[in-house]
Amino acid sequence: MGSLSSAKKTLVMREIPADGAQGIFSSKESLAACDIAVFVYDSSDESSWKRASELLVEVANHGEATGYEVPCLMVSAKDDIASSQISIQDSTRVTQEMGIEPPVSISSKLGDFNNLFCKIVTAAQHPHLSIPETEAGKSRKHYNRLINRSLLSVSIGAAAVVVGLAAYRVYAARKSASA
Repeated sequence: MGSLSSAKKTLVMREIPADGAQGIFSSKESLAACDIAVFVYDSSDESSWKRASELLVEVANHGEATGYEVPCLMVSAKDDIASSQISIQDSTRVTQEMGIEPPVSISSKLGDFNNLFCKIVTAAQHPHLSIPETEAGKSRKHYNRLINRSLLSVSIGAAAVVVGLAAYRVYAARKSASA
């Protein structure tokens, strides 16, 4: 990645255990200082995937409710274990439905962590590309766009009526002045 290698970046990470995650939703501004949320799950453990995806939805809901939307990245750990892996299709489907990229696969045995850190930094630098959306959030945005378009149409219509009335008054004034 050319842009990442040309400038020095510092990545500061804070681990929040799954059982302590409720504390991050304690206030409206709790995620305001967060540049990115990374959810790491064990690809050989169904409950780990389920909890990570639940937390992803909670972060998305919190962001939509408070306005502090946070870019998110899912990380599939222990991808070298072939038995009982979470379906790649399921995890990809969930992330695509929420509008973020598919989980990044890592394995400590394979040792390829550079790709992960580059993806984290890239997502933090371009947050708009990784902000998850729930179905309710998508519906709300769609509804707001419709309302905004309707208000714009009404405003344009009202402006046309005002211009029409002004033009008519000028015409009527000229006609009565010439008579």
